[in-house]
Amino acid sequence: MNRPALIKMIHTGRRRLGWNEGTYRAWLVGQVGKSSCTDCTDQELSRLVTYLQQQGALVRPIDPAPASAGRIDRPTEKQWEYALDLSKKLGMSGKIDDPALATLCRKVAKIDNPRFLNRKGIASLINALENWLKSRKKQEHAAG
Repeated sequence: MNRPALIKMIHTGRRRLGWNEGTYRAWLVGQVGKSSCTDCTDQELSRLVTYLQQQGALVRPIDPAPASAGRIDRPTEKQWEYALDLSKKLGMSGKIDDPALATLCRKVAKIDNPRFLNRKGIASLINALENWLKSRKKQEHAAG
């Protein structure tokens, strides 16, 4: 596979995993000791793609999305940051691969893994997280 295709796959995996710029750069440094794909050798790029494939970030969905549903329907980075921040406030890890977050996604968005959320799904998840946090604060206020 050629170099531009490998770099494109790495960036696709990054988006599908919901990594922000800082998380992505830290991951690169941890994996290959470099903070940019353009600095990597072809062998390092292949290794990064293999890792992302093993994580399921490059697996294509079984049913292709309709032609009208493109990147527009994906959650924004700010939505992800907000949802993960709320989950952290509720005692979760604050990471996209948290099992508790996946369970909540199955319940409120009817989807098995948070990384497959669309904008409607992440809105449902954020709403559930906000209500859970409000409920917890209300209980603490009533008890204290």
